[in-house]
Amino acid sequence: MLVSLALIGAPAFAAAPAAPRYDAQVVNPDLVGAREVSVGADARVLLVWGTDATILRSDDGRDWHHAVTPGSADLAQLASNPTGNVMVAVGAKGAILRSSNFGKTWSAARTPDSEADLMAVAHAGERVWVAAGTHGRILRSTDDARTWSLVESHLKSAMQALSLDSVSGRLLIGGDDGLVGFSEDRGESWHVTAIHMPDPATPITAFHRFGDLLLAPSARGRFLVSGDDAQSWDLLQSTSLAYFTGAAHDATRRIVVMTGHNGDVVRSADGGRTWEVGEVVLDGTRHFLGSIHHDARTGAFLASGQSGTIARSHDGVHWSRATHDLRGELRGLLQDSRGTFFAFGVGGLIAASRDAGTRWDIARQPLDFPLREILPAPRGRALIATSRLGDVLRSTDAGASWQMVTPNYPNPDTPPDLRGLIVAPSNDALVAVGPPGAILRGDADGTGWQVKVWHDIDAERAFPWVLADGARKSLVAIEARGALHVSRDGGLSWQRRDLPFDLAPGELPFWQGSALEKRDAMLVAGQGGKAARSVDGGESWQRVDTGTNENLYGSFADETTGLLFLAGSRGTLLRSRDIGATWSRLVSGSEQELRRFHRDPRSNALLCFGAHGTLLRSVDDGATWRSVVTGTDGVLRKAITEPGTDHLLIAGGQGTLLRSTDGGRRWQKMATHSARHFTAIAADKQTGDLVLVGDRIVRLVRQSARPGN
Repeated sequence: MLVSLALIGAPAFAAAPAAPRYDAQVVNPDLVGAREVSVGADARVLLVWGTDATILRSDDGRDWHHAVTPGSADLAQLASNPTGNVMVAVGAKGAILRSSNFGKTWSAARTPDSEADLMAVAHAGERVWVAAGTHGRILRSTDDARTWSLVESHLKSAMQALSLDSVSGRLLIGGDDGLVGFSEDRGESWHVTAIHMPDPATPITAFHRFGDLLLAPSARGRFLVSGDDAQSWDLLQSTSLAYFTGAAHDATRRIVVMTGHNGDVVRSADGGRTWEVGEVVLDGTRHFLGSIHHDARTGAFLASGQSGTIARSHDGVHWSRATHDLRGELRGLLQDSRGTFFAFGVGGLIAASRDAGTRWDIARQPLDFPLREILPAPRGRALIATSRLGDVLRSTDAGASWQMVTPNYPNPDTPPDLRGLIVAPSNDALVAVGPPGAILRGDADGTGWQVKVWHDIDAERAFPWVLADGARKSLVAIEARGALHVSRDGGLSWQRRDLPFDLAPGELPFWQGSALEKRDAMLVAGQGGKAARSVDGGESWQRVDTGTNENLYGSFADETTGLLFLAGSRGTLLRSRDIGATWSRLVSGSEQELRRFHRDPRSNALLCFGAHGTLLRSVDDGATWRSVVTGTDGVLRKAITEPGTDHLLIAGGQGTLLRSTDGGRRWQKMATHSARHFTAIAADKQTGDLVLVGDRIVRLVRQSARPGN
């Protein structure tokens, strides 16, 4: 009989199911630019772009869809040829994206340089395109943006602006250190000069053609004007110190208005010969102004900016608030060919106004805050996420859209950082906790949130963690100063239990914990190796000598074996065989900070992971550990099993999402469309779609078979 030696002594391990594919979509990018492109005699498409390689597309201005784009680069500018059949977007680390189907799908173009951040792009006529950016980089394409070559510029300063002047046909360029110039051969050669100005020299950031006037804004109240099609420029200095963010022109009355970052406006009533400085003050406050447009139908100027600001003026001198419909930071305005205004900004905000800015319909809500945790609601379809600013978010469409719930906090000025989120074992209620000392309870479908415990910030209290004991139907909110709160009625009421430690004023040593339900044990731990355990459901606690002074960032109660684990700084790994009474130090082979554990249900391997992409794996219940290559330097935060496959998924910093199909032996990075940090991951119960939260909300739409199919 023949025996395969490779299988002798190997554990039984079923063949791994096929790994599904996902389409990643960033729900809340910062949107920085917009344009309308004609794609036929009566057809047009609206495009908005921004961070995380995000381009949103709409045919009607009401429904917006993610264009299919590669990578995760922040995009700075997008341009189109006159027919719209070729579009180019540029961004960080030399990113150049190209579309040949009216912006529906995009591919990465071949470029000779990935070091420079590209900040501007322009179509220079026929099949020629030019892009420019940091380190004096100028790139040129003569095959409709498929391939690009470097133009030797001998420049070192960042180039910030490109514009094809419709009157002269010259391609204009501007950059740091007062650099300004032009090309008469579609970017093949350049005439560039540095405008003499007092130190510090300021950048040339844009070009505007207003009749015979060419206007080039700068900073510190400076701007350039040209009356000879950029052959020469005059430097003008206003009394403002504004960084100019936009300019608009009333051609009928020859009024030009520029907006500044500090709420200043600089205005000319004679087509640019003389200028005066004003300001936009709304409700006694000056706001950052990011853009300005002139509405030819009403004759009004509209300026947008910080805190949902839309200001209106008919003369550029007197300003009033146009609306109270918007919130968040607005990055710009676009008016389409039908006269509709679109506002866009941070957190994915898009809103539309058909009455020159008075009333706005929100197409995409702004979600401009980082999230901590996410989990599926125990009842119903919803996904529930908690934020660092006290908001609870709820989604019933697998993370595509979110509704915010802000509980009625006793002091709204100090909302809690909701770090912990858990399901109560007795009644499926949701419980969220966080500094400065708040415990919230929500219904099992994620609605109806109420504050159950509250401490003012001066009390120096904090709940960084909450754990559940399903066997005893109890919850324990870990308070950093050792005043634990225990609930046995699903979070309706809480009783304080103190840990047996004498702490110095301001000392907050307890950060996390776990519950070993089969052995009726609970464990809390944190700073300097401090730890305590309970064997009566949290009623009483005893100090534990862990044998270390290292900070302990994570713990794990292994229901499979009855073992308890602690992990912390400098590769610290501890194990207890007697429900936390005594501890032994394990050899981790790592000096990195370790934070979390996960037991793989298919291979039964135990994983421990943490900072700088560190991941350790054990197949002997934690007695010995081996380091596993993850291919990332980002911190690894949270692990789940993939619906329908039981593959392992780990989310973390630097846009990291890892998947293992072999029990944690090998890992592959999955595309998340973002390089921002993630803190948690959850799966939609119905679709199997994944949702990552942290500095961004990213939805990974499952493209292959659904769970159970």
